[in-house]
Amino acid sequence: MAVQQWWQAAADLILGATCPGCERPGAGLCRACRSLLGARGVCEVDHDTLPVFSAGSYDETARRVLEAWKERQAWGLRRVLGERLMLAAAAALMATDHPGRWWLVPMPSTPGAVRRRGMDVTAALAAEAARGLRRAGVDARPWRALTGRRRLRDQTGLGVAERHSNVAGAFRLRTPPRDGHVLLVDDIVTTGATLSEAHRVLCTAGARVAAAAVIADTPRRSAQS
Repeated sequence: MAVQQWWQAAADLILGATCPGCERPGAGLCRACRSLLGARGVCEVDHDTLPVFSAGSYDETARRVLEAWKERQAWGLRRVLGERLMLAAAAALMATDHPGRWWLVPMPSTPGAVRRRGMDVTAALAAEAARGLRRAGVDARPWRALTGRRRLRDQTGLGVAERHSNVAGAFRLRTPPRDGHVLLVDDIVTTGATLSEAHRVLCTAGARVAAAAVIADTPRRSAQS
């Protein structure tokens, strides 16, 4: 504990580090914000085409943490966010109960987003979640199966119909379907339009898509709301 306190103090004094969740001084995500991310627990959320499991609500803490990860290169969050995604993935696997290999397929990032951010952030979390599942004895592997056909509009502020129209025909398969079952993964689910389009493309190609897992869902999509 003394070493951790020294490191947090040093980070604050020398680096000006703050928690990405609450912006209090310290190195990395603080204990309180870690607890807030997991406060609600994993639940299934409403979706039209497949079971979707979410590790938490997209509240202010989740928004800040995910923005820090995606837009401010807070790469130290990889493990904690990967663990959140793994918990949702584990719930999806238990609910569907399919034996054999699982492929975790991330929603594709645009080339521009990858260049701006320095990595494909969703693919990185899919790989982290797959590693966690393998440590638990599950035969899970990441598979970057999808790529974009065209540039998408920013979906912020778009309604349900507009989001579905925006992503229609936006993805294509990069490689042929693989043996095993597919689990779609993303950071946030709002209307579910992106997951629906990915589900359509993969199923049309013959892949066996069983469910989806996300780190957080917007409150209006929660099955408990």
